[in-house]
Amino acid sequence: MRHLFLALVFLPCFAATATAQDQPPLQRDLMIISELFPGTYDNMEQVYFDNRLEVSEDIRHERVSSEVRRIPNDRFGENAFFILDYWFEQDRWHPRIYSFHVDQAENAIRMRLHSFAGFDRTPYLRAHEDLSALDSLSPDDLTNLAQCDLFWRQSVGGYHAKMKDKACVYEEQGETVYADYQMMLSDRALWKGDVIRRVSDDSQINSEPEVLHKQLKARHFTCNMSFSGETGKKENFGRIPIHDQGGLHFVSRPTKEKPDRQIGIRLRNVDWAMNNTATGFTNDVFVMYIVERASGQKDRNVTYTWGAPEETSVGLNLQWLLASCYITPQNQTRPYLTRTPAGPWQSPSP
Repeated sequence: MRHLFLALVFLPCFAATATAQDQPPLQRDLMIISELFPGTYDNMEQVYFDNRLEVSEDIRHERVSSEVRRIPNDRFGENAFFILDYWFEQDRWHPRIYSFHVDQAENAIRMRLHSFAGFDRTPYLRAHEDLSALDSLSPDDLTNLAQCDLFWRQSVGGYHAKMKDKACVYEEQGETVYADYQMMLSDRALWKGDVIRRVSDDSQINSEPEVLHKQLKARHFTCNMSFSGETGKKENFGRIPIHDQGGLHFVSRPTKEKPDRQIGIRLRNVDWAMNNTATGFTNDVFVMYIVERASGQKDRNVTYTWGAPEETSVGLNLQWLLASCYITPQNQTRPYLTRTPAGPWQSPSP
């Protein structure tokens, strides 16, 4: 009875303490966005199916990959990220810094865009591989237009961000225009679209497709290639980093007929945009391709193997080539009795 009495006496104190720790919903949103945002993104699947479905040229998507890394100090805020977009067809790199902040007045998460304008961006084009390259930068060095901030709010299955309507106004080639930049984020993908419109009639003046670029979040694998039978001796290539959104790696394998021949691994987590059968549903698949490359010919898929999208390892043996890829390298695996299934996008941070 005495113990019950003491529990009842102290219960209000515990309840008061728990209540005092409550945070507003926006703080939770900020934590989720900051957790989901970092990673490697690529829209190779969208580009592939645009071509396969023979989508009209004027609405096809250009391939773009994005590297997103959290900045480890708070010069740009506690939740700031370095972003590097690479546009394949244009061979163009575009670095930026985004910082996220709770905005109670807007009831949203405000994202400030810090652009590398007015100076040489070259030293920062590999900053996602070594963030110390950003140590010399401060917010004053970069350009931020408050009217061009994006506001993130919860949507179905994730978050949607957009600018205020006709707020990001500027002059371009003698015309008054405004940016209509949107983003969506889930635990699987990052969607982006940057439409530029005339203020006078809202007509679009750039070639951005109406459908946002859908960049799937990549998982990072460590791969090995072991060759035998071609040169009379065994040759091993190990610890090759390849991601599963079109990532690839080639090694030199010359022959007398093709002195510049290369053999490589390509990984795809295929995001089917259509069914390839008239009588059933086509499931997404995780695929490893063995690819031959040589001058004067298109890349040729020698063979491939596939499994479920959530697979965390893949391999094949062609006798002359043994190839394998793992999210967790073999020398870091741990024993188990019952294996817990991995999530579809479970992968260590890049």
